[in-house]
Amino acid sequence: MIISDCCNKVSFGYSSPLKTLFKKGKLPTVTKGFYGGNLTKDTVSLEHLIPHSQGGRTELSNLVLATKENNNLRSNLPIKDFINIEQVKTYLKQFQGILTANLNGEIYIKNIIKTLRKMGVEI
Repeated sequence: MIISDCCNKVSFGYSSPLKTLFKKGKLPTVTKGFYGGNLTKDTVSLEHLIPHSQGGRTELSNLVLATKENNNLRSNLPIKDFINIEQVKTYLKQFQGILTANLNGEIYIKNIIKTLRKMGVEI
């Protein structure tokens, strides 16, 4: 367990092919996080759309890349209070055309939109 200096909130350091591919430079078109903000190897974190503390699973359909700072600011509060639809669209567009052994960008986009709709967010 790692404690973030920025907000004194706990980051559990989840891993996923999404974050691994980003850190290895295999997602060169992905530069902006889910809430906006520039992603780097040092600032990237996995954000659960449905918080883990509220039953959200650590699976691609519930995970997006966000800066550690934005992830910590949201904590487990309602996503509607933190998203900007244009930033979400920018985030998702970055995955168009990505196809690796571990990630199909088009399927990822569809699944994230599906999860957001379940949460009452229309894209």
